[in-house]
Amino acid sequence: MTPTHPTTAVPPAQTNDATFFGIPIGQFGFFSSLLLSAATGFMAFFLTTFCSIFGVMLYDGIHHLSLQNLNISYKFIAAPVGLTALLFSLAYLLSLWVRRKLAGQN
Repeated sequence: MTPTHPTTAVPPAQTNDATFFGIPIGQFGFFSSLLLSAATGFMAFFLTTFCSIFGVMLYDGIHHLSLQNLNISYKFIAAPVGLTALLFSLAYLLSLWVRRKLAGQN
């Protein structure tokens, strides 16, 4: 019979990186941050456009109007939401990148 030795658990290395659903977003570089911010802005714009077109169609159907110009959904609803999402994600991701550079990590 071999003697058993108690094993000691090694705690995982603790980092202060920001994560989003387990994805370390604090490790992105400058161009990755720009690309992800642009992708976030485009995604928000197109999702909002989709929802706002249906909203304008419902509004037309409920109020028996004929706005048939869906330009409202692009200009006044989706563009501000997309630009806001782009600016917030750009500010957040670039602040993480600058903070990491100032701390001397990579």
